[in-house]
Amino acid sequence: MNAVREWSAAICMAALVAAMLQGLVPSGSMERMVKFVIGAFVICALIVPLAKIVPEISMSIQTDSESPVNSQLEKTVEKQYSAAAQESITNLVVSELNKIDMKCKNVNVIMDTNEDGSISINKVVVILAKGYGKDKEKASAHLEKTLGLKMEVSSDES
Repeated sequence: MNAVREWSAAICMAALVAAMLQGLVPSGSMERMVKFVIGAFVICALIVPLAKIVPEISMSIQTDSESPVNSQLEKTVEKQYSAAAQESITNLVVSELNKIDMKCKNVNVIMDTNEDGSISINKVVVILAKGYGKDKEKASAHLEKTLGLKMEVSSDES
């Protein structure tokens, strides 16, 4: 309501100034040019307060209507980041184990997503395939050395 009051005051002041200027301008060749300038001044006086109000209205409309959509989108993107990171680490572990002629049955990546969107990897649990149980320490040392992640290696042997 305060914005409407300010806008109407600006229009009244512009009309008053325009009327005073028109009264001071002598009739003659410059009269048309002065009327044009006064008209432009009045139009600007009408538009400028609107230009200040319109961005505030559009911002409030956007934040109110898009808030649930944005939070759902952020959750989806966060899940996709986590899945991509987990898949990438799994592929790295399998690749590194293949380099030392070992096979794994399962890789489980334990990680957290911070408030700023960064992913921190807490631990990687690797289960070696049958027949590789005696090489747990070798696999763990190699993976920790090459990948720089804390590893927990176990085997699938009963």
